[in-house]
Amino acid sequence: MKKILLLVTALMLLSVPGFSQFGIKGGFNFTSFGDIDLGKDATYKTAFEKKTGYHVGLLYKVKIPMIGLAIQPELLYSQVQGDLSISKTSSQSVSGTTSNVKMTYLQLPVALQWGVDLMLFRPFLQAVPYIGYSFARDNGNKDLEWDVNKFRYGIGLGAGIDIWKLQVSGRYCWDLGKVADFEWQGVKTFEGGKNKGFELSLAILF
Repeated sequence: MKKILLLVTALMLLSVPGFSQFGIKGGFNFTSFGDIDLGKDATYKTAFEKKTGYHVGLLYKVKIPMIGLAIQPELLYSQVQGDLSISKTSSQSVSGTTSNVKMTYLQLPVALQWGVDLMLFRPFLQAVPYIGYSFARDNGNKDLEWDVNKFRYGIGLGAGIDIWKLQVSGRYCWDLGKVADFEWQGVKTFEGGKNKGFELSLAILF
């Protein structure tokens, strides 16, 4: 009976204004592309120069009183991009290609935050599992074919601070699944690869 009363009390507290907030969020993605499998053909080489992407979307934060925890699911439109270079060296010549690779995702992160309320501001640490779906891609190079993995999933770790109606946060994210298989000049040059990098965000809470 006591447990039921505690649960009901907690749910009532969560419904009180001040314990839950909506928000809009935006920021930048500084993403690299690594863990590439070149297979058995060592004549192929790859390089990836990261470029700044962005994300924008909505969030809903629920604070759990007294123990400093908060749960913050988000729905984000997120783009990652960079310059991908592929080269092949033979005994006779060197050939290669460079493409600006862009991948756009609809992403659902769920931030698990722990922090301390200090009147007008609240610093916190966060762990952020996420899933996403790729609905657009572009490489700007008709000679480079690629098969993108539609589903993205991974984990992020970071920190942030709530200052009145603002939230500033950063997290380093690791994809746990492969991004794509690439084919150049009719040959599958490499497969796999994982996005990883830093996300910096600013949110306005209501």
